[in-house]
Amino acid sequence: MDGTHPLAPLKLLNASGDEAVVSVHGGQLLSWRPAGTGELIYLSPLSHPGEGVAVRGGVPICFPQFSNRGPLPKHGFARTSRWMLVTAPAPQAEVAQARFQLDSSMVAGDRAYCLVLVVRLGPRWLELQLQVANTGRTSWSFTAALHTYFQLPDLRSASLEGLQGLDYEDMVRAGSVHREPAPALGFDGSEIDRVYRAADRTLVLRAPGTPERRISQTGFVDVVVWNPGPAKAATLGDLPAQDWTRMLCVEAGAIAQPIELAPGKTWRGTQRVDLGEPG
Repeated sequence: MDGTHPLAPLKLLNASGDEAVVSVHGGQLLSWRPAGTGELIYLSPLSHPGEGVAVRGGVPICFPQFSNRGPLPKHGFARTSRWMLVTAPAPQAEVAQARFQLDSSMVAGDRAYCLVLVVRLGPRWLELQLQVANTGRTSWSFTAALHTYFQLPDLRSASLEGLQGLDYEDMVRAGSVHREPAPALGFDGSEIDRVYRAADRTLVLRAPGTPERRISQTGFVDVVVWNPGPAKAATLGDLPAQDWTRMLCVEAGAIAQPIELAPGKTWRGTQRVDLGEPG
């Protein structure tokens, strides 16, 4: 890890000069800076994480509950827990890789589990894999997501392609279900909070002056698209009021249908982002 403090973030650096930063607080990716490109992950300058307090931005890990869909605090406990670094990245590898772990001996709950986060940083691509193992003797279910905050120059000039024809729950409209008619989503400043079901295709996030981001996933079957818009952003104490224009969450999730995990079984979900040419 950088420095000597046990909570100092871990920096991954590959042979191409791409960099990523991961914190053991929440097992959370905080930064991704491919060589020759600016920062591609949004992190709020007002976020001050601590015990039981989540980071605003990066890639929070939602487990064992997404949002308020269960009895736990919003998004569960993984994003506010201290993870353990299991494997540090080898220096100057073509693909830098690190592994982090959180299990029920570290954060007790009503289930026996072991979570592993694998971060892989390749030339102009980033991959995060969440592994969930049932280490107990009874089955249990969960919902989960990689809550990725993408940084943008201005959301209002960005577009997200690939969701046309999918059904989605509109959480701004009390969870009503609709079918997406648009080949590309545009963003006009209205709050958006949608859970797209069965999103088994690659999405493309475009914004002028930045590389297109091709977003794919395996294991996760749903996609969440979220931005608070100006009115809700003004109520969030850990987000500058105007920063709603600088970010868009495109999240890989297992949400609409909880995952049932039998004893001894492991589930894996991956989100990968590949860069294209500047928009």
